[in-house]
Amino acid sequence: MPLSILLFTLHLKIELIITIMTLYKSVASLALILMLAACNNSQKTDSAHAHDDITVPYTGYSETIEVFADLQPLAVGANSEIIVHFTDLETFKPLNAQEVTAVLIVGPKGLRQVTNEPVQDGIYKFVFQPVKAGIGRLDFKLEIEGKEHNVSISNVEVYADAHNAVHLAEELIPSSPNAIGFTKEQSWKVDFKTQMPTYMPFGNVIKSTAKVESSPLDKYIVSARSSGFISYASGIISEGRMVQSKEWLMSISGSGLTENNAVVRMQEAQVEYDIAKADYNRDKRLFDQKIVSERQLLESQSRYEKARTQWNNLQNTVDASGEKVKVKGKGFVHDIFVENGEYVEAGTPLFSIINSKRIVLKAMVRQIHRMDLAQLYDATIELDNDDVLTLSQLNGRILSVAKSLSDDNYLLPVTLEVDYNQQLISGGFANVYLKTISKQPVVVVPETAIVETQGLYFVYTQLTPELFERRQVMVGASDGQSRVITSGLNANERIVSRGATLVKLAAVSNTIDPHAGHVH
Repeated sequence: MPLSILLFTLHLKIELIITIMTLYKSVASLALILMLAACNNSQKTDSAHAHDDITVPYTGYSETIEVFADLQPLAVGANSEIIVHFTDLETFKPLNAQEVTAVLIVGPKGLRQVTNEPVQDGIYKFVFQPVKAGIGRLDFKLEIEGKEHNVSISNVEVYADAHNAVHLAEELIPSSPNAIGFTKEQSWKVDFKTQMPTYMPFGNVIKSTAKVESSPLDKYIVSARSSGFISYASGIISEGRMVQSKEWLMSISGSGLTENNAVVRMQEAQVEYDIAKADYNRDKRLFDQKIVSERQLLESQSRYEKARTQWNNLQNTVDASGEKVKVKGKGFVHDIFVENGEYVEAGTPLFSIINSKRIVLKAMVRQIHRMDLAQLYDATIELDNDDVLTLSQLNGRILSVAKSLSDDNYLLPVTLEVDYNQQLISGGFANVYLKTISKQPVVVVPETAIVETQGLYFVYTQLTPELFERRQVMVGASDGQSRVITSGLNANERIVSRGATLVKLAAVSNTIDPHAGHVH
């Protein structure tokens, strides 16, 4: 065999050996990596339930404060950290105190800690080393602006052994396959609230559309007191313009007219005033001289005072250009019945003014509800900005409920009266919910607690203040503010009453491990 072929064959064998050795090293390296990963996972598994990784949520409420505490499992002889969130139940924002005292009580004795430095707004940290096992209680005392507030959390378990505490405490952590995480820090930043459903009587609700009108007592028409031609005295007069008391809006000029001319009438009044004044002054002198009787003096005095009053009134309302048309009180122009330059007779309506104090709503109800109207006791009104207010919130009342039908209408009018609100425009319409009396208590939740999805209704129940679960419910009557829950929810289950849509969105953006602790 030629030497060149032998050398080529030898070269191929050497390359094959090198390739096999390289592959062997790669496989060995991969095996080593897998082995290390397995060891690492094994270590993670062994330490997954370490004391520092498990926290148990506890919640307590007073009338004004929510306390949400994340506790590392409490065990005798072990240091356990407690992260506590304080929430103002009125605003549902973080609550800071000048001083917070925490007391862990198991049996007759307790451990006490005091702090005045929050970890961050509304969040405080405590560390306890229990000395006695058993079921205990956490008491919190908050000093806020010189006032003391107390909140307690009961049924707090302290274990005898730290290792067993981790496994036993894990069973206390609420879990659900549909759990939705929404941390306190998230809820504090948005419009959010939780509350218990209300168990109360809730009667039938009649929803109707009401015509909004000004109260007849708050609306008046200004009419012409003389004949003449209209002249706008203060520029353009438009509907909705605000006016002040005794503001001069128009003039009525009777120039060239022989009858009911304001300027002529003022001149005549001045002559009558001058004559009456002269007669009165003369009779006073003659009476002092006992020449005229007291009766004659009184008659001349009466004519004088009448002429003076008429003259003074005309001076205030008439000048050389004619009659001054003024408004009586503050308000806004509702209607204008005449145009600039138009001729009017005495008594012609010129414009109307509304002073915006009270509003009347006239709701038209179908005859089918006539029996329910006999039990009518309250109402809620939906404003243009979608707010729904009760009659009491609007200082309102039910004026009347019709007992018969008119010839040109088959609906029954129900009339309400409320204080003026800029969301209720005179001449417009508003949704009205007429409420009837009932003695049967039912579960009632705010409308803002309900989320509708494809015709189905849901609420979000609270597992912890940071963990929620979606619950389908069946709904009943609504008054615009509250709605009856006919099934799917108990009165003792706390729900998200404001911000439910945000919790729904949070369900899409995160998945919660029910065994995961709260981290700050």
